[in-house]
Amino acid sequence: MVLWKSIVLGIVQGLTEFLPVSSSGHLVMFSGLLKADSTLAFDVALHFGSLIALIIFFWGDITGLFQGFLYTFRESLSHDEARKRNMFWLIVMSIIPSGVVGVLFGATIEKAFASYYVVAAMFLVTAVLLVLQRFSSTTRTIREVGWKDAVAIGIAQVFALLPGLSRSGTTMSVGVYRGLKQEDAAHFSFLMAIPTIAGAAVFKLKDFLQAGMSSSTLTEVGVGVVVSVLTSLVAIGLLLKVARKGKMQWFALYCVAASVFTFAAHYFGLI
Repeated sequence: MVLWKSIVLGIVQGLTEFLPVSSSGHLVMFSGLLKADSTLAFDVALHFGSLIALIIFFWGDITGLFQGFLYTFRESLSHDEARKRNMFWLIVMSIIPSGVVGVLFGATIEKAFASYYVVAAMFLVTAVLLVLQRFSSTTRTIREVGWKDAVAIGIAQVFALLPGLSRSGTTMSVGVYRGLKQEDAAHFSFLMAIPTIAGAAVFKLKDFLQAGMSSSTLTEVGVGVVVSVLTSLVAIGLLLKVARKGKMQWFALYCVAASVFTFAAHYFGLI
């Protein structure tokens, strides 16, 4: 893959991993448009870049979650310490469904990435989920997330394993349907993404190491990581700002356009 294609795909991954428009669907679409056969090493690198951005942006939350894990082994806790402990286990609870399904049915899910029509259809589903947020009563904050919320959002993340069905859009939408404010639903979704992306990278680590990298591939990987980190930081900040204003419907319109474009591009042989 030539360097400029690595840069383009890095930008695509960084922006779409956290905006509710599906990074997997966009990578399938753009890889087809650019005729870019991305390697396993490159795919892992792009997601690793997004993980770095999450760690940078939510470092305070991460340290709080780590403290919450340690508080599990203490008997007497203050209200704030108990809240951090509960949040840690709520995040753990929320990522179990997708982790189990991803390990058991990963090969089956991978087959969906070969179909542009599946991607186009899932873009439309994402749009519908985002539009339906407008009809929910949202008054609760992330401090009020309970185990039922965590399970529901975790199950939503299972369906988001399909290309074109946005992980952030799906998990955020379910959070909003359960009464969370959009910004708080986005915050919880991002915290879920940290172990989710890290787990996926670790799961592919063996294949990544066995694949090896040439000097040219190493350059592509390095550039992809840097671009993915920078654009991911932009996307995280943008989504939180849009969610704060309650304007998620604009992403729904984009997903409809992406669906139509993907279907038409494949139908006319462009991808």
